[in-house]
Amino acid sequence: MIGAVVFGLLSAYFPPLNAEIYAVAAPVIFPDLWVVHVSAMTGGLVIGKVTHFVAAEKGAEAFMKRREQKELRAADKARRSRSAFRRRLERWSKAMIDLLDRPHLGPLVLLASAGVGFPPLAVVTVAAGIKHISLALFVVVTTLGCLARFLITAWLVVQGIELSF
Repeated sequence: MIGAVVFGLLSAYFPPLNAEIYAVAAPVIFPDLWVVHVSAMTGGLVIGKVTHFVAAEKGAEAFMKRREQKELRAADKARRSRSAFRRRLERWSKAMIDLLDRPHLGPLVLLASAGVGFPPLAVVTVAAGIKHISLALFVVVTTLGCLARFLITAWLVVQGIELSF
């Protein structure tokens, strides 16, 4: 169980250690306790995301000043090399992130990010911290969205296993 929490925590810091991998593997490795393991892993992931949120919240001003200058230079260069689809996807993602500080739409953006991964949770976590979203709201919505996503993923694996027998 501790391993599940540690995996979730590490996946928050090290993106190649993907939480979905754990959600897919848990029903195979722990056929009777996969729900508990996926829930524990989700808890670890959310704890890791909370540290990102708090760091973004505390360092928002200094970060924003440096990032704005860097983004202006990078955006000009990248704009020339991106496909039309990718530019459109980036515009939609930015538009959703801009909604974070709205009282009713902000939680929906958090839920979409945690539940389906668009916009990416790593980006939304930092943006939510910078925009001073309530930490309690962030934790509740992110936990619910991630838990639903990972449990559904694991449940689909269980269904596949049952069909194969």
